[in-house]
Amino acid sequence: MKTELWVKNGYVFTEEGFRNVCIKIKDGVIYTLYESEHEPFQETHVNIIDASGCLVVPGFIDAHVHFNDPGRTDWEGIETGSRAAAIGGTTTIFDMPLNCSPSITNVEKLNLKKEYLISKSYIDYALWGGLTDSNVNNSLELSTMCEGLIGWKVFMSDSGIDDFPYVRPDQLKQAMKIALEQKKILALHAEWQDEIDSLTAFYKQQNGMSERSAFLASRPISAEERAVDYALELAAKYGTAIHFVHISSAKVVEKIQEAKKSGINVTVETCPHYLIFDEEDFLKTGAILKCAPPLRPREEVEGLWDCISNGWIDTIGSDHSPCLFSMKNTDSIWNAWGGIQGVQFTWLALLDEALKRQIPLKKVLPLGTANVAERFGISGKKGRIQPGLDADFALISLDETTIADPASIAFRNQYSPYENKTFNLKIKKTILRGKVIYDDKRGEAKEKYGEFIHQKEGFYGSVPH
Repeated sequence: MKTELWVKNGYVFTEEGFRNVCIKIKDGVIYTLYESEHEPFQETHVNIIDASGCLVVPGFIDAHVHFNDPGRTDWEGIETGSRAAAIGGTTTIFDMPLNCSPSITNVEKLNLKKEYLISKSYIDYALWGGLTDSNVNNSLELSTMCEGLIGWKVFMSDSGIDDFPYVRPDQLKQAMKIALEQKKILALHAEWQDEIDSLTAFYKQQNGMSERSAFLASRPISAEERAVDYALELAAKYGTAIHFVHISSAKVVEKIQEAKKSGINVTVETCPHYLIFDEEDFLKTGAILKCAPPLRPREEVEGLWDCISNGWIDTIGSDHSPCLFSMKNTDSIWNAWGGIQGVQFTWLALLDEALKRQIPLKKVLPLGTANVAERFGISGKKGRIQPGLDADFALISLDETTIADPASIAFRNQYSPYENKTFNLKIKKTILRGKVIYDDKRGEAKEKYGEFIHQKEGFYGSVPH
C-alpha cells in the first residue's frame, strides 16, 4: 500500500535558496527534505510526483481577492475564482468583505458567508471583515465578529459598494483603537476622498480633456500620499498594525519604508497591474484597466520595481475585482466598474517580468509566499517549504510558455487585461496539502479540497524581514 508522497527531481525553493532536494509528505504535511542523492525510499511503497525540469516553490498566497460569494456570483464566485487561482499556482486566498452581497460587516453576515463557502473552494481561504462608517462605533458587534478573521478592511475613500461606506478621517481613529484592542491588522485602501471629490468635479467640466485623462487626473498620487500620511500618523500614535493595499506609487512606498524604519508596525502591498501596465495602457485600452488608485506614469512603474529590488514592498496581491463585461462596456469611463480581473495570471505576469528585468526570483517569491504568511499569522502552516508546514507547492517550468488565450480564462467572466499576453513560464502543477489540484495536462481536480484557515492564536502583525 502506498502511504507516502514524494516530490522528486525538482529545484526546490527553501530558506537556503533553491536546492536539489526531494520532499517527503505525510498526511498533507511536509515531513522532511532529503538531498536528492540520498533518497531513503523504495519506489514500490510511495506515490511520486516527478518535478523534473521544474522549480518547486511554495504555493502562492493572495491576500487580496474579491470573489463576491455569496450574492454576486454572476460577477465571480469562489468556485470559479479559486479554480482560476489554482491554475495560476495560488493555494491560499484571503477574500475581501465587500463585493459579495451583503458585505461582511456584522456577525450574522460573517457566519452566513462561512457556512455558504464550505466545500465550494479549490484552495484554502481566510476572510477579511469590514470596518465601515456604519459599524465603526459598534465595538460589541466588532469584538464578537473578529474571532477567526484575518484582519479588518477599511476604505478611506468611496468603495463603490452601497453597504460598505468608507470611514471618514475622524472615524479612522476609532478604527485604529478597535484593531489594536483586538490585535487585528487594519488593511487600508488609502485615497483621500475630499481631494478626489474636488478634482472629479473639476475635471468632469473640462471640455478639452478626454474622459480617460480626466479620470486619471481626478485620482492623483497626492490623494494616496495624504491618506497614507494621515494613517501613518494615527498608527504611530496608537501602535496599530496597518497594511496598505494596492499602493501604486514608488514615492508612497518610500514614505511607508521610512515609517517602518521609525518603528511603526506597517507593511505595504502592490499589485501586478501597477508593475506591468501604465497610464498610457489605460488611455489606449479604457475601462478594462480601470482601477483605484488608477494606473500611473511609466516612471512610477519603474520606481515600483526599484522598490522591489530594494526590499521595500512586503506583499503582492492580485486585487482581483471582477464584474460583468457589461459593467466595463459603458458609454462613460466614470460609470464603468473599477477593478482588474487577473488572479489566474498574477504570478505568471510578475515572475515573467522579474526574469526579464534579471531580478532574482529569491527577491520576488517571498512577496507571495513567506512574507504574506508571516505578516498575517499563518506561517505555522503556509508560505515556506520546510518540515511541519502544509505541502502546498507550485511546479513551474521556465522552459515553456503560457499564452493567456481568452478561452483558457477560468474566472467566470472571460476577459482580462492580460488576455493574449505570452508569459515565458508555465505552471505545471499546483499542489494543496499534498493533493494535486491542478495539472497542466489534466486540468483541475474534480474534488474541492479548500478549507477555511485560522490565524495563529495570539498573533499580531509580524513585519517580514
